[in-house]
Amino acid sequence: MPRSSKKKQKKAEDFKKVKLKVGKKKAPAANATDTSFTARAIVVGVQSISADKSAQLTNSHNHTLKELLAQMRHYSAPTRKDSVVGLGDFAALHPAALRAELGAVISATVRLVVDNEPGVRRQLLRLYGTVLPTLEPRELAPFVPLAVIFTCSAMTHILDDIRADAVKFLDLLADAAPATVAQFAPRVLPSFFSLLETSTAAADGARTEANARTALLSQGRRLAILRSCHKFLCVFTRPLVPSSDALAFMAPPPAPPVACTEQLFFPDTTAPFAALNLFGEADAGSSPDADAATDTAGAVRAQSTAALDRLFPFLQATWIESAAIFAGGNISADDSLQLCSLTLQTLQVLWRAVYANAVPPHETRLIGFLRQCSTFFPFGKDYSGDTAVEDALLALNTRVCELAALVQLGTEVDSNVDALASSDVNSSSEAKPSSDVGLVRVFKRATRFMLQTLGHKQTRLVRHEQFGELLAVAWQLARGGGRSDAEQLLTAVMYYAGVCPLASPSKTLAIRFLTCIIDAQWTRVPEPGALDVGSTQLAALTSAWVLQLPKLLWQLRDRNLEASLAAAAALRLVCQRTRLLDTAAANTLHASLAPLFGVDVPGKGRVHGPFRLYPPALQQAVLEAVACCPRSPRLTRAVRASIADCHAQVRVLAHEIIA
Repeated sequence: MPRSSKKKQKKAEDFKKVKLKVGKKKAPAANATDTSFTARAIVVGVQSISADKSAQLTNSHNHTLKELLAQMRHYSAPTRKDSVVGLGDFAALHPAALRAELGAVISATVRLVVDNEPGVRRQLLRLYGTVLPTLEPRELAPFVPLAVIFTCSAMTHILDDIRADAVKFLDLLADAAPATVAQFAPRVLPSFFSLLETSTAAADGARTEANARTALLSQGRRLAILRSCHKFLCVFTRPLVPSSDALAFMAPPPAPPVACTEQLFFPDTTAPFAALNLFGEADAGSSPDADAATDTAGAVRAQSTAALDRLFPFLQATWIESAAIFAGGNISADDSLQLCSLTLQTLQVLWRAVYANAVPPHETRLIGFLRQCSTFFPFGKDYSGDTAVEDALLALNTRVCELAALVQLGTEVDSNVDALASSDVNSSSEAKPSSDVGLVRVFKRATRFMLQTLGHKQTRLVRHEQFGELLAVAWQLARGGGRSDAEQLLTAVMYYAGVCPLASPSKTLAIRFLTCIIDAQWTRVPEPGALDVGSTQLAALTSAWVLQLPKLLWQLRDRNLEASLAAAAALRLVCQRTRLLDTAAANTLHASLAPLFGVDVPGKGRVHGPFRLYPPALQQAVLEAVACCPRSPRLTRAVRASIADCHAQVRVLAHEIIA
């Protein structure tokens, strides 16, 4: 009993009821908070949404540029995302103000390249994709170094999604300011190497033996990285590209130094007497700009060589894995085909930068890669269907043909390729090793592919860009092959020049290419490595093509001004600087040129030709070509009768020809 009474007492203490008394205040609760305070003044912050900003530039949500940039460092990811969206709105409303504060904008936004939130990076990609194309490269150039630093940091980030987005940012920078971004190749290229390879050795010297980590990257991820790498390599190797002209490969080789007397008799420079050093000039053969260009080209070539060493294992492994698509008959525009295309595109940029004119025999990697490609070459031989797949297959075959031509030009094989390919290796005492014969067979297959693409067996016309690449490869194959190969290739180009549409740019390109062939083979002093096509058959074919040019000028009329100018230039070259046409051919040419100006039809009188419809530039070009031809009474009468309504300068030139 005593124990029970004690428990009741303790329980009563825990739940003791406080008695209220009249006139006494109620006691505060045990968890009550004391809100009493004293202060001299209370300041309440004004919210920006209600502030008067009529005198400031704001976006649609009444946020100024300063406020938006300040929110870029906010700890909340949604706030950072909203600030990027608001900055895009501000850029659309006030582009001039954004340009004025471009430094602050780039400094604040570029840090978000390594943001951990994917939504923030996506919005930043949209912002850069909208703003950067509107800026001039000179405006963006001062801020490219900071952007490259953060982009390279993102390319080597520990998170995969940040690395994947980093190459997209680099693509935008390369499109906006290519020349400036290319200067940071020593920093950007190692970042690409870290994305595409993994080293199995601890020493840096063994990094060339790295295993390509194709198994660690999905096809989509590899496609994105390879596409970005190819774009950057194209921008980086641009100083090694001689010209943007599609026929830059036809430029004559630089002439060797000549004696001072020849320079005096035939001055073709702005300072022909500088070689004499009469007044203490600097070296006549060099200038600061030329030395700088040479140094830049040497640095680009050296870094391209290092890039080929580092990227080749990955590219080769990617090709071996993806080329299995050609083993079966089912070829589609999937990731495997795109990977094969990007692999060859990247290798093409590198071998053009490292080996411009020929792949030397000691370059066993590219030669071995050519043998791997020859397993399925030509790719998709009997394929017909999707146009995109056909274009991709044509591009693949064209690049393999280019590599075969460069290897053939650099490999020491028998000069008579036809005899070597058909000779018995075991019985011939002068036969090359089996490896050389194998390369020659690949070369012959490449030549046959070009003949089928451009010659009588071609099944479809190619686009203008593809035709330019085919012409370059055809020229390299003609230089590397024997006389019969060169004649067949040039004949195929003449055939394609006749069948391509009149209004297409390919017509102009074909005429210019054949004009360069005529200039190189029949007017220019033969250079080492010139084509050995001095046969009468090819000369007859070329003469027949030249005699068709007046008819082509009649057919073109004013449909294709560039092609008409190229045809007039070809006529002028043939008549002025070659002996390609004999007397009978020259008379035929005169008879073909006369209808361009007009003909006398019995019962109808004078019927004017298309010459009067030509623009003044084309009229002048045609008259200059006529001036180089031997005089013909019929042609003179035709010119005199058709110049009445021509431009004054054209009439003066025509009167000089008639006189």
